[in-house]
Amino acid sequence: MMETRLTKQVSVFLENKSGRLRDVCHALGEAGVNIRALCIADTSDFGILRLILDRPAQALEVLTEQNFAASETNVLAVQVPDR
Repeated sequence: MMETRLTKQVSVFLENKSGRLRDVCHALGEAGVNIRALCIADTSDFGILRLILDRPAQALEVLTEQNFAASETNVLAVQVPDR
């Protein structure tokens, strides 16, 4: 059964250099925020990391405190069976 719902997405601007994705994941892990889904759109210089999280407001606060350029938007999430 397919489930559709409105949820929050956190987008993070990252320089395209070694360790930046790790830094985001580490910050979220230390704060106890779980990643439900992610995708990255990148160029040779930068990337946009888009995250669906269990606690987006807390994630945004943590990332902003650690000087990541991050924002929150509403998105439509669709959960489909794994078949």
